[in-house]
Amino acid sequence: IKPKTLIKEKDLPICTDDDFLLMFLRNKKFDIKRSFEQCSNYSYQRHAMMNYYGFMFADKIMAPLYHNICGILPYRDHEGNVIIYFRANQYNSSICEPDDVLRAVQAIGHFVLTFPATQICGLALIADLKVESLQVLQLLARYVKWALPSLHAFPARFRKIDCVNTHIFVRTMVNLFRSLAPVKLLKRTTFHDSDAKALLKSYDASLLPEEFGGTMGPLKDVSQFYLQKFEDFVPKLQASNFYYKRKNTIPFPES
Repeated sequence: IKPKTLIKEKDLPICTDDDFLLMFLRNKKFDIKRSFEQCSNYSYQRHAMMNYYGFMFADKIMAPLYHNICGILPYRDHEGNVIIYFRANQYNSSICEPDDVLRAVQAIGHFVLTFPATQICGLALIADLKVESLQVLQLLARYVKWALPSLHAFPARFRKIDCVNTHIFVRTMVNLFRSLAPVKLLKRTTFHDSDAKALLKSYDASLLPEEFGGTMGPLKDVSQFYLQKFEDFVPKLQASNFYYKRKNTIPFPES
């Protein structure tokens, strides 16, 4: 049975564009049943998390990228993984609301999946989890609580996650919610100490900015590579909310 046939039979509210469905097929190695299950979970998440997805506007979610709280590095690693980063310690409430950071992270994930190479090879995440303020601590708590349960539905292959400067609170949060995260992903997650060169065990120095112990240059310069393309993508992600509307639910903003 083809995915579109199952979607029609189950009346699943989801985008049925070939390129979109191909993400799920590739993620589940073209297993139709598992791909459809993930499509169903994704559709549910898009609806259940409409307080995030319903406000995917550039004026809300570009600030975290401009301030290098999160973003995409220019080059893929030696296995073809796109490298994305999350720097919680750069956040403060004068930049944006904490939910806008979560929206930005979600939008980045969707953006990098528009590239077939990412669907096939996967993603690598570098997370700097240093805690320097109560605001950062609150952001990390929201991030862990929100991110782990949603990973089952996201059609991405996370090949590795490297967490540096990991605060004990974050480790505790991960342990509390680890049952909600894919087991395979937890096995691919490495918690490093505060060693500035820790990431060089996983990455060539030429792929990393100075802030991560690399030789690429300062992050404020190298993070510009995808910014315009990402900003152009944001309205498309917001428009895709059309597919996930349910009857008899509170409407979300159109603009």
